[in-house]
Amino acid sequence: MTTDRAKHPGILIVTDEGAVYEERLRRRFPDRPMASANGVDDVRAALEALRPEVVFSIKQPATPLESHRLAIGFPSVRWFHVGGSGYEHVMPWDDARITVSNSAGVLARYLAETVTAAILLLNGNFPRYLRQQAARLWQPQAFRPLAGQSLLVVGVGHIGGHVAANARALGMRVVGVRRTAEPHPSVDELVTIAELPRVLREADFVSLHLRLTEETHHLINRAAIAAMKPGAYLINTARGGVVEEAALIEALRDGRLAGAYLDVFETEPLPTDSPLWSLPNVVITPHAADTVTTWQALFADFFADNLERWIAGQPLQNLVRPSP
Repeated sequence: MTTDRAKHPGILIVTDEGAVYEERLRRRFPDRPMASANGVDDVRAALEALRPEVVFSIKQPATPLESHRLAIGFPSVRWFHVGGSGYEHVMPWDDARITVSNSAGVLARYLAETVTAAILLLNGNFPRYLRQQAARLWQPQAFRPLAGQSLLVVGVGHIGGHVAANARALGMRVVGVRRTAEPHPSVDELVTIAELPRVLREADFVSLHLRLTEETHHLINRAAIAAMKPGAYLINTARGGVVEEAALIEALRDGRLAGAYLDVFETEPLPTDSPLWSLPNVVITPHAADTVTTWQALFADFFADNLERWIAGQPLQNLVRPSP
């Protein structure tokens, strides 16, 4: 197996800026057959011409989902690496034929910075101050110290762990939710998803860090939002479908929730007629919470490290569970 891979691990990069990745990867693997493609027709042609063993796939708005699905289903492909953490867009796949890995954790620290900034921004009344600035209104606002407030991290993985550590450094009490109540050094209390209604009632801030699956779709639904502590804040940088958006809008409009920071939405781009745009207690970013200036290089370098492992026949980093 190692010998075959060393001879010909053809590599196809599927994304809308493939040339950027291709240039960087060729520096480390100058002798490897390599190509990049984006649209469905281009990806189909590249697959037939190269017959790659390896695909590096980065989901971007300008890359049709069918391009990724074509690549993971192509018979010659043995390893499919996702640039990013989510892989629901290529499920299911043939476990007997293909190995799948992802880039979970590569940008976790940077996304956690954004979440921490959102906590500080919302707690410090900055959305209101920006409105006052536009109106040239001088009106001080009091704020509660974050020390002693409670943060609920729903999904204590790579990102959630960094968010928890940052919050603890600010003096917050951190409660975590994940599949198993395995201890985490930055979390004061860990519970399973069955206890979500209880811990929602106690949290001043709720931050979501979950993949979108059948189990997590609308996990934060009307009932969960109603269970949240009055005056709490919701932060969603995970997937829009984790939250029942209509119920969230109602809770923000009537003041049951004090505010929200939202980076992801059920429909993206967020439609121009969405009420979320005009709610004064909502901060919106365009699915950009982890978009650091070096993100492409970080994804390329992580994939390149894994590619060296693949060529050498060594275990890959960030293997994902078999497809359902």
